[in-house]
Amino acid sequence: MSRTQILIAGAGLGGLAFAIMLERLPEEKKVDYLILERSSLSNPMGSAISLHASVIPLLKQLGIWQEIERASKPMSQFTIKREDGSDLGTVDFAYGQLEYGNTHGYSYYGMVLSRPDLHSILMSHVPSEKILVGKRIVSTTQDDVGVSCHCADGSIYHGDILIGADGAYSAVRQSLYRSLRAHGNLPKQDFSPIKLDQVVVVGITEPLNPTDYPLLKEDVCQFRIVLGGQDRPYTMWMVPLSNNRIGWSIGGRSDAISGSSFWSESQDEATASFGDKAHQYSRFPDWGEAECDSIEEICEQMRTKRNPFGSGTYGDLIDKTPKHLISRVMFEEKGFRTWYGGRTVLIGDGVVNAIFDGACLINLLHDLAPHPSMDDLGDMFQTYFERRYPAARIAIEGSSQFSRLFHDQAIEEDGRVIMFNSVPRWLQRWTLDKTNRADPKLDFILSKMSRSPSLQSFSTILENTTQFDADDLALADRLSLKERNDQGEVESVQEESQVSVDPVSAVEGEECRGRSREVSHSVALE
Repeated sequence: MSRTQILIAGAGLGGLAFAIMLERLPEEKKVDYLILERSSLSNPMGSAISLHASVIPLLKQLGIWQEIERASKPMSQFTIKREDGSDLGTVDFAYGQLEYGNTHGYSYYGMVLSRPDLHSILMSHVPSEKILVGKRIVSTTQDDVGVSCHCADGSIYHGDILIGADGAYSAVRQSLYRSLRAHGNLPKQDFSPIKLDQVVVVGITEPLNPTDYPLLKEDVCQFRIVLGGQDRPYTMWMVPLSNNRIGWSIGGRSDAISGSSFWSESQDEATASFGDKAHQYSRFPDWGEAECDSIEEICEQMRTKRNPFGSGTYGDLIDKTPKHLISRVMFEEKGFRTWYGGRTVLIGDGVVNAIFDGACLINLLHDLAPHPSMDDLGDMFQTYFERRYPAARIAIEGSSQFSRLFHDQAIEEDGRVIMFNSVPRWLQRWTLDKTNRADPKLDFILSKMSRSPSLQSFSTILENTTQFDADDLALADRLSLKERNDQGEVESVQEESQVSVDPVSAVEGEECRGRSREVSHSVALE
């Protein structure tokens, strides 16, 4: 019998990680797959990215952790500063290693590396013939027999299952939603307008002289974050990376830098629905005239700001950043509740959520018969949704609060000082451990590794997650009683066997910049 054929839309971090998991399936369970990537893959976004500790065992299962570790630095500390260079507060992640490392044998540090480095590592583990570039998907069709992707160049690709891993402005999601809406099967919330109200310019410098930037000499990654004043609420991030590089970002809400044509452009975009113009103002593979002007305008307005890493100004870092490693990214605030339909299923965009989503799907796919029916896939996708929705909801709430902490003008400086300096460690451990107990691993790969403790975005410490609204409660009711009972038993065993609560290590799978909600679960629960 021929193998199941899987189409993967997108050769980003999530799509590549899913392909590597397919490569690791046992021979008798192998499937055929093909990745359709719209770009040339020659210009990955130049940003820093963090991997929190809970994903490390899974990366070890895939056999790629050592390469990632060599390209990374462990995250140890956030130092938040005012514009004048004075300290506003510090968040320390090192205590987990110091207090619990020897006892439990865990790796508590989250790891920070450049997105291009991580992308290159993942690419090296996927056979080149499995990736087709320049394949921009314009529509998808599906029926009882299979699913097809129609590309802008006229080519058509067929499969049994379509995995939507094509990022924050997913063409697969848009096509699926159009079809579901035409049949009256799409919740109103999922076709309401997208609000693009935050923007970030990110970059990675060339290798620098550690004498000029002493923090580059450290073996660990100490973030420096500068918060603008109430009259100019921007955020600047600086992240020391391997090979003596610095990742940086300039971000804020659409009114953070007044008078900029770029910001007014985003205001127009705030009224656009998905599938209209939203994707046009995300990162372009190459700089167009408007893109170049807007990036340069934002950088120029920040050029004279003091560099918290050493002497000089922020402009010095910008000047030492190759043009192809500077990108502009816009963010949306929207939660999607439709994760699948027919033979199509969507996975997250934030790297850690995307990897965990993929692992959950792979475990279910492992037990699926070749060439599954629509009913079989519907059952599998529903199980996937039930297992991953709670974690995705928590991740969204955490990253939303994280963003509020840095951008919400209702939070005065005194409040930030308290939140950055006065949250007790036992509360951090309890909160974050409670929300990260069931991260997926690959069931078909034996592993003797202990589970690494997770870090939910540390902002969840500062405020309880919001209550589920009526729609969320209805979704929660769809969770099977068996799933909830099984989870309760697992938590009970863990609580009995582990007296102390595991500490945490990094901000989950988010870009290292002033706004951590770049569609944490982009194609499903943004």
